[in-house]
Amino acid sequence: MDKGTFLWFTGVPASGKSTIGRGVEKALRDRGVKIENLDADEIRANLSPDLGYTAKDRDLNTKRLAFIGKILTRNGVCAIVAAVSPLREHRDRARKLVDNFLEVHVKASLETCKKRDPKGLYKRAERGEIADIAGWHMPFEEPEKPELVCDTDTEDIDTCVANVMVTMETLDWIPKGEGGGKTTSDDDQKKVEERLRGLGYIE
Repeated sequence: MDKGTFLWFTGVPASGKSTIGRGVEKALRDRGVKIENLDADEIRANLSPDLGYTAKDRDLNTKRLAFIGKILTRNGVCAIVAAVSPLREHRDRARKLVDNFLEVHVKASLETCKKRDPKGLYKRAERGEIADIAGWHMPFEEPEKPELVCDTDTEDIDTCVANVMVTMETLDWIPKGEGGGKTTSDDDQKKVEERLRGLGYIE
């Protein structure tokens, strides 16, 4: 792979972004693809410990994630970012930095996210400790033309991972795999192709 691919998973907290990202990371490693998973929390803790969650700080954090992804992809590495990144302009800024950009919208209802709540954010919000959750207290601008939508209310994680992989295969960004892992159904394959055709990627 001469050029790396930048995979940007966006969605409200607890929608499943990081879980799908880790699944894709493993699937790509199993195929011998050079991959770096830029965990948004780890990047924030190690490179941006000074940042909070104001609009300005969110802007700067996504800018740093995008820049690191740009460096990795130009050296043939596939970079993964799983971040709420609620504003389209921040995601579009990242898209402009690289040639192969895959935006994955990870969707889930507020009720589902509250039940999952792996970091306890929603419980804290219900106690009145925080009031800055995108999609609840703050706007979340859904992507208008994502390359893929993963609805984790109706699709399991393995299906979402398989659909990310087949999207990359269809775009010829990774070689087709043989065996191992869950394969995409014929219906999902058609949906992937229809979306990419509608976006002008394939004929």
